[in-house]
Amino acid sequence: MDLSGSHAVSSINSLSKPEVGLRPFQRVTAQILSVTGTTAVLSIEGIPIVAQLTSADQATALLAQQTAQFMVTQLTNQKITLKLIKDDSIQTPSTGSASNMPELAVRLLEQNHIPTTVNNLMMARSVLKQHLPVTNGLLNELMEALSEYGSWESKEADLAAALKSARLPVSAQSIALASRQPAKISDSISHLIKLLNDLAGPDLPAEVLKQLELNMWLLNGMVLDGDEETSRLAEQLKAALETLGRSLENALLEQSQNLESVSSEISLLSLARLQKMLELLGKNEAADSIGKFLEDMRLNQFFNAKPEWLEINFPIQNAKTDEGFSTARLRIARDAKLKSQRIGMDSMRLILQVDINPGETVEVDLAVTGKQIRTSVTAPNQSWGEQAENELPSLEQALQGLGFTLKDAKVCTGEPQSFTELDDISDSGYLMAVDIEA
Repeated sequence: MDLSGSHAVSSINSLSKPEVGLRPFQRVTAQILSVTGTTAVLSIEGIPIVAQLTSADQATALLAQQTAQFMVTQLTNQKITLKLIKDDSIQTPSTGSASNMPELAVRLLEQNHIPTTVNNLMMARSVLKQHLPVTNGLLNELMEALSEYGSWESKEADLAAALKSARLPVSAQSIALASRQPAKISDSISHLIKLLNDLAGPDLPAEVLKQLELNMWLLNGMVLDGDEETSRLAEQLKAALETLGRSLENALLEQSQNLESVSSEISLLSLARLQKMLELLGKNEAADSIGKFLEDMRLNQFFNAKPEWLEINFPIQNAKTDEGFSTARLRIARDAKLKSQRIGMDSMRLILQVDINPGETVEVDLAVTGKQIRTSVTAPNQSWGEQAENELPSLEQALQGLGFTLKDAKVCTGEPQSFTELDDISDSGYLMAVDIEA
């Protein structure tokens, strides 16, 4: 399609808002936010506008740009018609030849003889954000998974590239799972315990009531009590890790190999059985809550396939507030030298974060080398920092009882860095002109 002239672009969302501030025959510069098929999302004066393009060729032309100039040809309360202007004479003068070069993603596609289609360009941009090579094989692999996923845009392309960069499986199922926004385990368990407690009653069949009581015991056992003695707290933590750290698939595998095994009765598989029973009874709200909780656990366990870290989230009874449970996150470094990805006891690192109050988190970072331990505590304010300082002697004494020496300890105030499952995906501008041949 010849783009040397102008092309009509019709907005399909209402422009009745006065803040848009457009006039007929006005020339405007719009930022190209996204292009999918023959639909583009433009930003004019900070206002997002969804526009219908006239052809796929025009979509390709817009996708290759960050901004474009338009002329307003028609303007009503319900519709705006823009003409795309391609006239180099009206572009802002540049200070160097590099700014006139095509975007990096475009140049890499051309260099690797990959067609500059809308999907290829979108995928190349996502791959570059993760510092991955733009190759035909990688783009095809990711787009094949996305095509099985269904309709996809730049958000899903970014997610697929992030999974690949994290060395996690990339498939339609993993993309769907990773796109979830899981609830905090403290909130979901608190809600689930209340829901099942309200559901319990003599009107339930005996078999269902027995399964419900078993799972009430299981869920309550996942909640740690910070006021317990150290030995008892250690037992609670071990039980919570065994339950939350074991996937449904693993429990099903064990059951298939040993039909007489009873360990699956104290696993997430027990919750799955209860979910099925409640569905058959028409208790859809409770069944859906269990299903969402199990999917959140699957997502956490899926991210644990990463070779660097093992992470478990669990709730803690918060006796100092009326807001139910707090959330704790335990992250343990795996030994990169061990192919089995097991945790090396002679050289390891543990990071524990506890949300003590809304917006306040305490972090304890332990590094173990042989029998020596270095620790760093990050407290949200000076008051918590002083409490942490006061606890260091008891920590040193407890470690000595286990045969370890506290080599170094420090306490600082601030906000701990949040655990992230995937590398942050930047929303900043695209990588622009680079002289690849130089």
